[in-house]
Amino acid sequence: MGEGWLTQILSNRWILAIGAYALGFLTVWLLQSRGWLKIGPRKTPGHPTSKLSDVAAVPERSEKLDALAAEIEKAKSMLEEQEADREASEEILDELDGAVKRANGRLKLILKSIKRQNRD
Repeated sequence: MGEGWLTQILSNRWILAIGAYALGFLTVWLLQSRGWLKIGPRKTPGHPTSKLSDVAAVPERSEKLDALAAEIEKAKSMLEEQEADREASEEILDELDGAVKRANGRLKLILKSIKRQNRD
């Protein structure tokens, strides 16, 4: 056995990924067991596991949600107005494009007739 087996192991990405995962897992486990890292569920106001004093914050939260819902409805109505304006602008641009194409065709006909008159 030479040094070839070591380079084969280190060149394999899966082995390195598994090793990195295991090292991270062991590090977190060690930090938690020592009490230096505390990972647990977060407590939010109004959540069943939170304290009773936090329940008083729920009405303020519902007022904020109502205000947020009103803002969302206002944004939706503004978006619908912009959509209607965009559709009207597209119609106007289509009409303008058609008029420009017709005028271009007429100008080509006029140029052809002028060239015929110059030849004669």
